Amino acid sequence: MIVLNPNYNNYKMLLQEIATALNIPYQPGADFLIISPPAGNGIYKTIPLFDELQVLLVDVAISQPVIIKRERTDTPYFLLHFDDVYISETATLKVDDEMLQKSNTHHAFARLTSNIFNNVEEGPANLHLKAVKILFNEKWLKKYLGLSADDDVLQKYLALKTESFDIEPLDEEYLKLMQELWDAKKEDPLQNIFLQNRVTLLIERFFTRLYSKINLLEGKFDLSPEVIKRLLKVERLLVDDFSKMPPAIDELSKLFSMSSTKLKKSFKSMYGDSIYAYYQKQRLKKANELLVSGELNVKQTAEAVGFNNISNFTLAYKKQYKKEPAAFLTNRQ
Repeated sequence: MIVLNPNYNNYKMLLQEIATALNIPYQPGADFLIISPPAGNGIYKTIPLFDELQVLLVDVAISQPVIIKRERTDTPYFLLHFDDVYISETATLKVDDEMLQKSNTHHAFARLTSNIFNNVEEGPANLHLKAVKILFNEKWLKKYLGLSADDDVLQKYLALKTESFDIEPLDEEYLKLMQELWDAKKEDPLQNIFLQNRVTLLIERFFTRLYSKINLLEGKFDLSPEVIKRLLKVERLLVDDFSKMPPAIDELSKLFSMSSTKLKKSFKSMYGDSIYAYYQKQRLKKANELLVSGELNVKQTAEAVGFNNISNFTLAYKKQYKKEPAAFLTNRQ
């Protein structure tokens, strides 16, 4: 088992710590660390772009279980994770006194953590992680985003701790920006400008979308913190797998220990739509992403988001997007 304690804000020091733990060579100060058998496979790559901000690209599978511990310190810094990982065996996230476990799932979400809490991540052996990790301090937060560490919305988000784990899924735009960081050509004289642009877009997109959920995070509704946590779990279940229909209202109310009436009323208060209307919008949004990407045809897309009847899918899609899904096929011909 590998145990890392990166209680500093320097990614090159992290690469040195990983190399030491895995007993593999690393040139001090180098921008990358190659992982090869028997230690594992893959690469870590740092991108120093701005003052007070660092970027780490990760595409690795370590052959041993890995525990990463970041302890609470008096000088705050922040870590923005864009993680795309398939979890077969159980992975664990601990934030102070809260714990979340995931297994047998594809996790592709963005999240912000901070050393204002103790953070522990435990991953099984051979967990394949592809990620972009952006580390910055309070000075950078103020200078480039105009935010302070005690910003109300930011604090309310961080206070969700493990509940923030699934709030911001990586959609096609996030994944595209992440891949472009990997694809940048080292010999391109404009590479640094390109990388700065893509990193800035990732950060701006995360915080813009975070603040678009201000009603959720500022609590502009009469819901207790416990009810909010349960509703976050209800929403997570609704959008976790669109290939099958979600549980009925009565079943959801039993799963999350709420009466059907309270569940329906609270969900609409928090998300602005009834449970079914929200589910319908989100699965059609997913369908739109699949069509835009060109990965699937219309029939395959309909099936992927739980429509058994392609005519019903076409009608629902046209109602939400004011065009037929087949328009994407026409545009690509």
